Formats: sequence, C-alpha cells, structure tokens
Amino acid sequence: MEFFHGMGADVSHLETNVYNNAPIIHADRTYPVIVYSPEFGVERDMYLFNIQELVGNGFIVITVSAPYESVFTVFPNGEYIRQLGVVVGVIQGTDFDAWDRLLDIRTKGISRLMDELPEMNINHGMLKGKLDLERIGAIGHSLGGAAMFRAAQVDRRIKAGILLDASLHLLGEIKGRIDTPFLLLRQQASTLEQLLKSGMNEIVAREYMNGQKRLADDFCGFKSFIRIKRANHMSFSDVPLHFKEPDIADIHGVINTLTTLFMKRFAGMEGRVYTDLFVQGCLDGTNRINGDGDIME
Repeated sequence: MEFFHGMGADVSHLETNVYNNAPIIHADRTYPVIVYSPEFGVERDMYLFNIQELVGNGFIVITVSAPYESVFTVFPNGEYIRQLGVVVGVIQGTDFDAWDRLLDIRTKGISRLMDELPEMNINHGMLKGKLDLERIGAIGHSLGGAAMFRAAQVDRRIKAGILLDASLHLLGEIKGRIDTPFLLLRQQASTLEQLLKSGMNEIVAREYMNGQKRLADDFCGFKSFIRIKRANHMSFSDVPLHFKEPDIADIHGVINTLTTLFMKRFAGMEGRVYTDLFVQGCLDGTNRINGDGDIME
C-alpha cells in the first residue's frame, strides 16, 4: 500500500471482487480461453476491470507476466520482485532494436504458455478439464498488444485478437497471410498531429502511423478499428481508477462491452452480436461499415 500511496494513488480503490481459488460455478463444462498480455511496466493484475468482465461472461483469462518490466511481480511460489528492472526508464523510445528484443521474449512467453495449456487442462487442479482449447483468444495492451499480434501471426491456435492501444510502431512487416479476426481499440489521440501534440517522439509517431496503415491495408482477416473518445493510453488498464480520472467508468464500460462482444463473436461462443451492433447503429452514430466490411470510426 505504501508503494502505491507514494505514487499518489488513492489506495481505497485497490479493493476488487477477485478472490483466490474461487470455485467455478459450472464445473461440468469447458470454457473458452483468453490470454492477456500487459503494457510495458504495468503489472499483469492491473487489468481487473476488464478481466472481471470477461470472466463474468464465461471466459477463463490467463495473464502473461513480464517480470522484469513490471513495477512488481508475484510468482506462483509466493516470492515477488519489486523493482523496475534495468530496461524500465532507461530504454529509449527510438531504440527499436531493444524493443524488438523485449518483444521477442514476450512472444516466446506467449507461445510457451500456449504449449502448456493442454498439460494444464489435464493436470491443473482448478483448470483440469475446463479449458476449451479450440476457442482461444488473445488480448494485449501497448507492448503486450504488439507481442500478442506477433504470436498470432505464427500460432493458428489463437482464434481472435484484441489490440488495446497497441504499440503499432513495433509491429514490423505483416508476415504471410493472416486471417485471424482482430479488434484495434485506440485512444483518442490517434492521428499523427494528435500524437505529436501529446508529446510522442516524431520518429515513433510516424512509425506508429505506418503500423496502423499496414494493419488497415495488408491485414486480410476481419478487422475492426475503433477510437474511444476521451481515452488515453492508460485508460485500457486499472491505473486511472487509482487516480480518480474523470470519465474512466464510462470509458471502461465501452472497453468491456466491445472486448466481451468481440470475443463472444470470434472465439466461437455466440453468433453475430458484435457485428450486428454496428450494422444496426446501436453503439455510436460515428461508426460505419466500409466497402470491405470492416468496422471503422
């Protein structure tokens, strides 16, 4: 608590509805799986606003830690590290080689987790027989979004992906034919002019726009690009809750609705609810369907 209080956070917001070893309500069925990859420097449990919503809608969510990037990380044996590590605060935004090395580590971590899921489905005490390994989605924020996208390019076990204001400047070239459905949720500052005004380095900002264009032009699967009004980069995590940021409840509500409906649609749970919302104009009058059937703002 002292750590967060020293950062200026309101510690009264640290209580959640999450419990260790909570029982699974319907123990006689399987559930689709979502792999969740956090932002650079953000602990994996700082997405509970979204994880709670997904779990409440019938998903098993497995978060992927990036131990030496995070503020702190608790390991399965109870040990923890509370340090930023060597790279946090030192690595420069334009050091693309360093970021690429971090991405490679994260991508391998996601792939390793995917390899472990069958074993977990056989021997894990709580999850034994509960994982539907034919219905796996992935969600990643910022650097975690770029890592998740890289993993999805080579791992066909990932059936759907959501990029939460992902590090599009780090995507690189899109390799091969990718037809996995993707949802890109962006903060309000999403144009080059807006990114530069927000203080982003010009080299990074221009490469970010190139990455966004590559997703729009080269990606052949179903893709949905949505900009969320009043959202900033950290709005896609729990961080704003602890600093009483205005409008965050509404912003989180939009994120929860979109992520849940998208995964239900493309992780094989429920029909066409997600796409029907846009066709019927139920979400926002600024959304439209373009000629390729993609949802754009």
